[in-house]
Amino acid sequence: MKKLLAILLVLVMVLSLGACATKPNGDNTTTTASDAAVTEKPVIRLATTTSVNDSGLLSYLLPVFEKASGYKVEVASAGTGIAIGYAKSGDADLLLVHSKAQEEQFIADGYASTERLSFMYNYFVIVGPADDPAEVADEETAADAFEDIAEDKVPFASRGDNSGTHNKETGIWEAAEIDPSKESWYNSVGSGMGDTLTKANELKAYALTDKATFLSMKDSLSNLSIIKAEAEDMKNTYSLIGVNPKAKAFEGKDVKINTEGAQALIDWLTGEEAAKLIEEYGKEEYGEQLFFLLNK
Repeated sequence: MKKLLAILLVLVMVLSLGACATKPNGDNTTTTASDAAVTEKPVIRLATTTSVNDSGLLSYLLPVFEKASGYKVEVASAGTGIAIGYAKSGDADLLLVHSKAQEEQFIADGYASTERLSFMYNYFVIVGPADDPAEVADEETAADAFEDIAEDKVPFASRGDNSGTHNKETGIWEAAEIDPSKESWYNSVGSGMGDTLTKANELKAYALTDKATFLSMKDSLSNLSIIKAEAEDMKNTYSLIGVNPKAKAFEGKDVKINTEGAQALIDWLTGEEAAKLIEEYGKEEYGEQLFFLLNK
């Protein structure tokens, strides 16, 4: 009996030692649970405009990328000006935005690790009351439509937030040679696309918006319809730009840029799998494709 107990005691000790032992990794070191956590891929911080986020496109695309790559993507969604500000402060690894002039300035200032990679587009549309009080529907361009709105002094809601959409709207007013900023019918919301559409709906006002965001919200916008779509001066191009960890502005600062992760996301978004997903997005829910690839 004593011999049996002794044997059992030895077995318990052996099993305990085996459970506590760590697995060699081939270089005279060991791998522990805490080491495994350290080797996980770092989060990719994507700063983007509200239009691609509010439209639902990113929540549709990113889970597929995350599952395939092992990365997690943290999205900061704001107007393009603010999104670029995140990158300039070292709080983003990658930009997905739609304001050419601001993007080119970002690159000129040395903040970019890649070229401006324009890869998809959709269209801005002019929305407003279904009865179209300024009669803009038949105008050839957005600039002509804006002239009609100003002439008839019909309410207009602007984002007013230095976003890509706001910059596009400002460019259209300039093309029409009109400064609406001090007019009583012009309402500067100073917020994102969703808030601006909500305000336009309350005022029964016209507004410039990307089509995808409008369609994603249309059930709550009973006073608004798409009045004018797909004019040549309403094309909306989206670009990807990686953030440069060696930017002069980052010197002496504790800035860590996930360059490898940013490039992995760029490669995936411009690859075949993402292309197929982008081409299908919107067809089932809205009955039409919402984003288009530039190389198609």
